[in-house]
This record gives sequence, C-alpha cells and structure tokens, in this order.
Amino acid sequence: MTSKNETPTNEATQVDEQDLKQGPLHGLRILDLSSVVSGPMAAVVLADQGADVIKVEPPGWGDGIRGLGASRNGLSAIYAMINRNKRSIAINLKHPEGQELVRQLVQDADVLLQNYRPGKLQKLGLDYATLKAINPQLVYASINGMGEVGPYAEHKTYDYVIQALSGVLDVQAGGANAAEGQPLQMVRTILYDKITALTAAQGITAALLARARGAGGQHVQLSMLDTAVYFNWPDLMWNYSFKGQGAQLAGDLADVCEVSETSDGAIVSSYLGVDTRQYETEQLVDLLIENEIPVGRVNRREDLLSDPQIQATGILQAVDHPRGGEMVQPRAAVRFSETQHTNNTPSADLGEHTVEILSDLGLTFAQMQDLARQGIIA
Repeated sequence: MTSKNETPTNEATQVDEQDLKQGPLHGLRILDLSSVVSGPMAAVVLADQGADVIKVEPPGWGDGIRGLGASRNGLSAIYAMINRNKRSIAINLKHPEGQELVRQLVQDADVLLQNYRPGKLQKLGLDYATLKAINPQLVYASINGMGEVGPYAEHKTYDYVIQALSGVLDVQAGGANAAEGQPLQMVRTILYDKITALTAAQGITAALLARARGAGGQHVQLSMLDTAVYFNWPDLMWNYSFKGQGAQLAGDLADVCEVSETSDGAIVSSYLGVDTRQYETEQLVDLLIENEIPVGRVNRREDLLSDPQIQATGILQAVDHPRGGEMVQPRAAVRFSETQHTNNTPSADLGEHTVEILSDLGLTFAQMQDLARQGIIA
C-alpha cells in the first residue's frame, strides 16, 4: 500500500525485509481520538497490523475506560487489551492550542478516527471538512451511535441501547417461539460496540486501498445502529426480508441447536431431543464426533485458559505489562504469512509519548512545559 504522498503503481517494488516483520500496515499513521470501546478497538486492529497509532486523550483522566472493570496497579484489563501497540499523547481538545496541535498532527497522518457525537468536533474545528483542507489525502473515520440524522441522532448511546433497538433482546427471549411471558434477555457482552469496531477497521483499510488506487482521502462514516442491523439481518430478520405474499417463513436458525446437560457439564449440538444427563461430557462429545455431528463442550470462562484447542493454536499469549504485571491476552485474530507484526508493545500510560510526538512536530521542551502549565498537554 502506498503512502499518501506516493504515486500509486502496479509495478512490484522492493520491500525491506525488516518492514515485512512490522505488519502489513507499517508506515501508516493513525490519529485515534476515540474513547471507550468502538473506536479504540477499531484502532487496535490497525495497530496490531503494524500501523503507528497515536492515541489522543484528555490530560488528567484520559480515556474513561482506563478505570473500567478488573484492574491491577491502576491498569484495567479492557484498556490494556484494546489499546496495546499504541502511543499515547495527552491533549486538551477544548483549548484552541490543543486543537491546533491536532491539526498539526493531521498534516502527516493517514487516518483520523473519532467516535464523538455528530457535530461535536465541528465545534472544535476538527471536523472532516476542516481537516481535509489541511490534508486532502486524509481518511477521516467517524463512528457514532445512531447516525448523523434522525430523531435519535443526538442521543447518548451505549451498547445496551443498541441492543434494545436492534431486536436482539427479542431473539434472546426466544422470539416467535418463546413461551408466553418469557422475559426479554440482553446479550451479556458489549456485542455491537465490538462488531462496530471490526466493521470500522475494515472500512478504514478499504478507504486506504482506494486512496492507494488514486481516489484520495475520504470520509468513512458508520453508526452502531447501522452495524447492528446489518449484522442481525441475514438470519434474525429473514422473515422480514420479503415484501408481499408468497414467502415461506422459518424459525430462527438457533432453533436447530440446543444445550444438552451432561452428568458433569453440558454440550451444544444440533437438536437431539433426548435426556443426555446419563452421559459424561467427554463421552457424549466423542459419540457425536464419531457420528460426524458437530458438537462443542460448554466451557466456563475459566476453562478457556486450559482448552486444548486454544492451547494448541496459541490463541492466548502471556504479556508482561510494566504496570499490570503478567497478563493473558489473545493474539491478533488475523495472521499474515509474509507481513506478520511481531514487535508488539503494551498499552501506554496516559501521555507517555507526549514529548516524543511533539518533538517530531518541532516543539522545544520549553514550549511543551509552557503548554503543560496551561493544562493543554500532559
């Protein structure tokens, strides 16, 4: 992939062998202005693939997810996972000089990623139209909750709100096949935050490919609601896909499967319709596999750490974090035969790379000290 200042070409070029080990996105710079999950997780996909991701956070408290969930020595597990392989700079975007610093960083950036509510960054002079004038080759990615227009566009949105709107609670309660009075059930994970993140990462790389082919920069937009409906539609909404008469309706795809209890646990397989509690889990798994019936033992969360398939494939890896100590994290899901990123780094402390990044802009240490005294950087 060519950088933003190079002329696209179809001719094979000599690639430095060392660059190959730094990931397929090595040489691309991402400004990550996002927070919480949907944006930062999108950015970590790009960081795991070798992009130089600069995480821009407010001084003092940083990304609010730094304090969410399980933690050790002030490091939260979720923050460490979705902000690894990034550099951190602390800039106060509410201050005009902080906004100007971002505009300077944009001059040499390939991507800016943000998940503010619509119109927020326009008030700060950091919207797409303004930054495009500075860097016409910039890929500007905007994630929001509900979309840019409509009665819900200004609403503050979290994953559980999207779950409510997307119809998935009805599915969890059994949908049309549910017993009368069956309670609505939420999915007990931030499903649409994470799906939106993965969709955004794909959209960004598609825009970078289009740029390499000569299309220039562009604005990439998606909402959590948009992503949720797209994700749900193929199976959960198939009965609503045909307009008019003549469609043969069907039950949910999940209805062909069931959880079957065993004497020491449970399995998931296609519908068996029999009492399996007299079998041990391994005995039943072996029986079904022998008859070529897809089956999986039900792992409790702690079981993942010792599951033989996960161990054999090396999905989980030990990470030595300078603040959090020894941790376990999954590797990047996509692996590359020629350009695998091997130089992984732990998530950064707030503002850990502020001096380094601003030095590249030409600021002196004295200038940085003055900005810090004003609360513009940290």
